[in-house]
Amino acid sequence: MRSGWRFMASLLVIAAWTTGSPGQEQPSCFDCHADSSLTKLGPQGQEISLYVDSAAFRRSVHAELGCVACHADVREIPHPETLAKVDCGTCHELEKQGCFEGVHGRALQAGDPDAPKCSTCHGAHDIRPASDVQSRVHPRNQPRTCGQCHGQAEFARRHKLPSALPPADYERSVHARAVQEGLEAAPTCSNCHMLPGTHIYLEVANPQSPVNSANVARTCGRCHADVAEVYLQSTHGTALARGVKEAPTCNFCHGEHRILTPEEPGSPVRPERVSEAICAPCHSSEAMNEKLGLPRDRVSTYLNSYHGLAVRRGSKVAANCASCHGVHNIFRQDDPRSTVHPANLQQTCGNCHPGATQQFASVKVHSYRSAAQLKAASIIRSAYVFLIIVIIGGMFVHNFIVWLFYVAEKYRKTRSESGLPRFSKGMVFQHFLLLVSFITLVITGFALKFPDAFLFRLLLRLGVDEPLRGLLHRIAASVLIATAIYHLFWIFFTRHGRREIQRLFPTTQDVLDLWNTLRYYLRLSSERPQYAKYNYVEKAEYWALVWGTVVMVLTGFILWFPETASRILGPWAFPIAEIIHYYEAWLATLAIAVWHFYWAIFHPEEYPMSFVWLHGKMPHEEVVKHRLPWLEEEREQLAQEDNKMLPS
Repeated sequence: MRSGWRFMASLLVIAAWTTGSPGQEQPSCFDCHADSSLTKLGPQGQEISLYVDSAAFRRSVHAELGCVACHADVREIPHPETLAKVDCGTCHELEKQGCFEGVHGRALQAGDPDAPKCSTCHGAHDIRPASDVQSRVHPRNQPRTCGQCHGQAEFARRHKLPSALPPADYERSVHARAVQEGLEAAPTCSNCHMLPGTHIYLEVANPQSPVNSANVARTCGRCHADVAEVYLQSTHGTALARGVKEAPTCNFCHGEHRILTPEEPGSPVRPERVSEAICAPCHSSEAMNEKLGLPRDRVSTYLNSYHGLAVRRGSKVAANCASCHGVHNIFRQDDPRSTVHPANLQQTCGNCHPGATQQFASVKVHSYRSAAQLKAASIIRSAYVFLIIVIIGGMFVHNFIVWLFYVAEKYRKTRSESGLPRFSKGMVFQHFLLLVSFITLVITGFALKFPDAFLFRLLLRLGVDEPLRGLLHRIAASVLIATAIYHLFWIFFTRHGRREIQRLFPTTQDVLDLWNTLRYYLRLSSERPQYAKYNYVEKAEYWALVWGTVVMVLTGFILWFPETASRILGPWAFPIAEIIHYYEAWLATLAIAVWHFYWAIFHPEEYPMSFVWLHGKMPHEEVVKHRLPWLEEEREQLAQEDNKMLPS
């Protein structure tokens, strides 16, 4: 009735305009507003366009009403510069009332500048029916319309919304694809968030909201009625009905807006993901299990079973949680409807194991239950642990004694044989400090990064907790820094040090040595390569050590004193230093393991190890075999020193 009265009123105004002298052309709103350059200044001095697309208006749902049906205070043309705001509620009273009962209308009444008006969603002069594919509120276009606000990250942060960018997530969902394919029943924004038959949108926390956790199943049940009915009877559905807030509902498992089919990559309910992505977050929570009286070992025992291990290895057919317990029809084990009820287990197991017997199905998947089974398992476990310790431990001790014999024999031989002094006592001492500090830094550093690794859990049991680990790491770092300072002093202030550093500088001969070495070991040359005192392998190690020490000391100080570093260098310093320190630690550790340990320990001619690092002497046989240029250099140096001692 209201729209009819508005239509009659508009006709009267138009009739008043059109009654004039015969032949006189009557004014029209579009005489002015069809001009795209028509503007006015807003309250803050901003330019506001007054242009109206006449073609769009004529295609709109309000075309038959005319302009004055909405702009009711226009009595003449030209009209006053300021007109009253259009009140859509004059005709759409129920919709207006519903809007103001919801979160959007309340925000608008509170003066929130972000609050949507009718035109924000429906348009102004180009409003079309919701059934029109060009309408802003047509199902295909709703994500874009809602996304004007809800698709902006800053808007979500400003209003503390629980979901940051729902329109973008929705448009990648199975629901959005169904809408685009023309499935009329497929849900879109308003189907889920708006109270049916109204314009009322409520906050998620509101108990009346269709997307409140207590109501989600019924909301989804508008389309998925059979599934919702089963879920509401399940242990999860009944727990939710009793007020258990932790009980999962549809969106907990399937997602909220980016809902995918179980077959799609990225879907949380994909068979190989469902156990860890969906079930584990709740059933591995100690707090939740204690609160709800649930068993605490269900996730861990499944993951360590064949089924769990196979799924983690990528199997798509091994049983996951849903394979045994059901999907929406999950009930307590003592419920006759449960797929894991004793009476139903044979059939459940038979889904994957054809011919499964009742005895087969009675085997406990998660853990042993009976006292006899627990005792038997404990005895077997203890027996095997004892056997492993005795047998493998005995093998280790036996082989260690044999290995130690060969180590002692080689050390005695190299110690007693004549050889060429390679390292001075000061150099041996520097190497020892470096060895101890480096190994300590590696162990205590990676213990922080990988606390669950076996070695580091063992250290924790031995009393190396976090405070002690941190202290040991800093002590080792201090030893490394002191060694570096001592090394610099040795280089710059001792004759021996200056001579050694000159020998460590790379030369073109190192490139030739590398080439000749590869040719020899690839059987492309029969000539065995000869090296100076330090070959390309040792020079590469030395300069890598210099680089690594500088990088680790600088980044280590930033991590050691983060407050000072951030004040001097800025807030970026700590995270960047943390990344560099971690990856440089990996680079240094792997370089030592792959490069240095091979040449000093595992090389067939050095095994079980080179003992130069202990007594500083290289056997004469090895010098003649590999280091003739160095031997000649030492002989020339000795001759020069002898000549200086002769009387002139």
